[in-house]
Amino acid sequence: MKTAVITGGNSGIGKATAIALAKKQYRVIIHGRDAEKTIQAVEEIKLKSGSSNVEGISTDISVIAGMRKLSDAIKEKTNSIDALVLSTGVILPNQVFTADGLEAGFAIQYLSRFAVTQMLMPELISGKARIVMVGAPVIKGAKIFFDDISLKNNFTMIRAMAQEMFANHLFVQEFAKRNPDNNVVMNIANVGVANTGIVRNSNLFFKIGLKLFGTSPEKAATNFVYLASDDEVSYSGYFLKKPGHPTIKEKNNFDSVVSEKLWTKSMELISSHL
Repeated sequence: MKTAVITGGNSGIGKATAIALAKKQYRVIIHGRDAEKTIQAVEEIKLKSGSSNVEGISTDISVIAGMRKLSDAIKEKTNSIDALVLSTGVILPNQVFTADGLEAGFAIQYLSRFAVTQMLMPELISGKARIVMVGAPVIKGAKIFFDDISLKNNFTMIRAMAQEMFANHLFVQEFAKRNPDNNVVMNIANVGVANTGIVRNSNLFFKIGLKLFGTSPEKAATNFVYLASDDEVSYSGYFLKKPGHPTIKEKNNFDSVVSEKLWTKSMELISSHL
């Protein structure tokens, strides 16, 4: 039986992807921050998929110690991962810092994904895994603020979101470059306008708009399920830019100096927990 690990799997896109993979007879391990919500999600995934092979792990991955805790908990459950779906996400209108001194959005939506991937590499290699990044297009003008990665002196919600998503695209590109044999692949797909809990911290106008015009998590999950499970996915470093259309993709081709620098910076940030 194949094993799929889904971070942020207790709600939204992550949960919809978990249900779909459980229906495909994957053993599914989901992660969520809230213990009670994660337990409830496990039961819902079991009920909707008809599979009993669903487990949950609850940790706070806004801090690097929590990223390590999650990785260790996954290692206790399996020594081989066939699919890793990275769907943790948050939209924060205000500046919030973690206990590590990092901007919370950067920690949750980018660094946790980078850290968990690094910490689980032996298991990913064992399963010849497909790593799937839940993402969005890069915002025009986005950059990595290496001199102020937490935006302590330069914060706006848009600037933070732009940096986080650009970082994920750079991560996908750099991972593909560093793993050219494609035994483990990583790709990112556009979630589109999906009606999920990621907007819980946003203003009422934004929430109402998403409720009216957003697609369901189940429909939005189509490309992520494809990237995680389809035999045709033997490529790495691509962005599936149109939700629901897995054949429409483009190779990430950003400045390699920037992607290498971000990789080095990210390793420095998590080094004490490796």
